[in-house]
Amino acid sequence: MSVQNWIALISASVAFLALLVTVLRGIRSEAREDGKTAEVLRQVNAKLENISKQEAANSARIEAIVERVVIVEQSAKQAHFRIDELRDELHK
Repeated sequence: MSVQNWIALISASVAFLALLVTVLRGIRSEAREDGKTAEVLRQVNAKLENISKQEAANSARIEAIVERVVIVEQSAKQAHFRIDELRDELHK
């Protein structure tokens, strides 16, 4: 083999190794990105669970407030009836 052939063979080998290193780094990078994405998704899921729990607690509070408002409205209605009855008795 001539020197030119050896140089071509070594150049091709170096190019192949460089390509192999580049491909392996790309695969590692993708794996890291997949890991980062999975971690971000876990964090998002945890936050969504917290939001769901808060929403359930808020719904329960709203229901309790609505019940209280209904009771207050009924009480106000009864008070108005009593006031009307007393007014009618005073004006007789």
